[in-house]
Amino acid sequence: MKTQESWSAYQIEDWLVERIAVILNIDANEIDPDVPFNSLGLDSINVMDMIVELDNLLGIEIESTIAWDFPTIRLLCGYVATLVSEKHTPK
Repeated sequence: MKTQESWSAYQIEDWLVERIAVILNIDANEIDPDVPFNSLGLDSINVMDMIVELDNLLGIEIESTIAWDFPTIRLLCGYVATLVSEKHTPK
């Protein structure tokens, strides 16, 4: 298992694409990370569940409304990677 420090935006994106593929029962290659979550076919409950999973996976707290501010996989992953980095940066 990766430590929280080892998760880059690309690794988070890969995980999220795979997770969405499972939810939607489609091949991960069919998912465009630049398409908004709702256009992918996800509802707000799906997105909220994924945020909770990311919280647990990465050991950080992500605001529940984050998908409204970062409405695509790529945007969300970039932001989440900064949260992970900030958590593990010495003060």
